[in-house]
Amino acid sequence: MELYLIRHGQSTNNEGKLPRIADPPLTDIGVKQARWVGESLKDEGITRLYCSPMLRTLQTAQMVSDSLDLPPHVFVGLHEWGGIGEARGDGTAVQLPGLNRAGMREVCPDVVLPDNVTDHGWWFHEGFAGDIESMCQLSHENGLAFIAHLEAHHGNTDERVAAVSHGGSGGSLMSAFFGLPPDAGYSRFTQNNTGVSKLSFTSGRRQLQCLNRISHLPPEAVTW
Repeated sequence: MELYLIRHGQSTNNEGKLPRIADPPLTDIGVKQARWVGESLKDEGITRLYCSPMLRTLQTAQMVSDSLDLPPHVFVGLHEWGGIGEARGDGTAVQLPGLNRAGMREVCPDVVLPDNVTDHGWWFHEGFAGDIESMCQLSHENGLAFIAHLEAHHGNTDERVAAVSHGGSGGSLMSAFFGLPPDAGYSRFTQNNTGVSKLSFTSGRRQLQCLNRISHLPPEAVTW
């Protein structure tokens, strides 16, 4: 099995717009990046598409879906560090539930939703500390869970699977894939917007075939 791990296109938070919001959409350039990465994967023989439940990844996955003619399957554990936390002016943050089932279908009409996406949303970590260590550990555990899911459903096959994720959680997933400890520095496997990293599970071996491929982007459209 091979996994194409894709970071989402540029979001308004990536662009630096203020105020930062809990679940930002793609910018105009982010939409173009998503289309370009979808086109670049069109002939790769991908048979399954996964994505995070967050708005920017759903929007990116819809563009990829259009190119691959595959419905996006939401896997909640692909969400970014910290989930849906909205900062308040007093230095605190409130946890929001995120998009619900109807909201996700407005973004991706053909999206395949798991049971843990509800009519009220998907992020329900009451009392979540939100500190770097807690976020890092949760993201690492989510990465292990997604790898276990892939092995259970696609292991020992020649399938090619794509997943649209985030800069932080994508890096956590790669660390978990190689048995490395959580990366609290957020810097071990960095990825540009719509950067593609290719991982393979073959004959009991785990390999990184490429990291952060951005050849589908013109130089002026390369963003973080």
